[in-house]
Amino acid sequence: MKLVTAIALMLSLAQASGSDGISVSAGPMISNLAPMDSVYENRFLTPGTSAGLAVDIDAPGILDFRITGEYFWKNSSPIGWDGELSAFVISIMPLAKYEVFNKFSVFAGAGGVFITGNYSGTNDFGEFVEARGNTAGFTFAVGTEVVLAGPLSGRLEYRRSFADFKTDNAIIDGEESSVYPAEEYDLGSSQFCITFPLSLFGGSESIF
Repeated sequence: MKLVTAIALMLSLAQASGSDGISVSAGPMISNLAPMDSVYENRFLTPGTSAGLAVDIDAPGILDFRITGEYFWKNSSPIGWDGELSAFVISIMPLAKYEVFNKFSVFAGAGGVFITGNYSGTNDFGEFVEARGNTAGFTFAVGTEVVLAGPLSGRLEYRRSFADFKTDNAIIDGEESSVYPAEEYDLGSSQFCITFPLSLFGGSESIF
């Protein structure tokens, strides 16, 4: 529900901006997102999958403004880990975008990221732990974009996020328990994203 609300807000902002003559595009985004915590690497072995929506508001010149909303999930690993991890990831960032040659651009930028998620799984002591929480952090991105046909483009992007989460309670073996000292987790991540933005408003070949 939170992701749906975020997407609706993104599209509302996009339409309002497009009416002012600013170029606006939106499209689906999918990535192989991998949390940076070493515990994740040891238990899951492979990246998880995230999917969502990216909205770009492009002002005249090199400045671009990007809002993305993603849902990330990872189920049990091939080695038999019995838990799962899921999260909503919302990021907002300004970008510098430069057209290297006709229909091919490069970009880079940095901004803020908000993460809310759930974790469950067996810890090193054989206890089944469930925890949830949210945090905010910093993210940066670099990538390339090419116009494929008409209003449709393709984008390849690398992202790196930095965020920490701290909690003093969790559900252990079905019972709510206090955790002392409080556990701190690295919720930072790295990901390669593929996006197919469609020009909606303001561009020479926009669909509206």
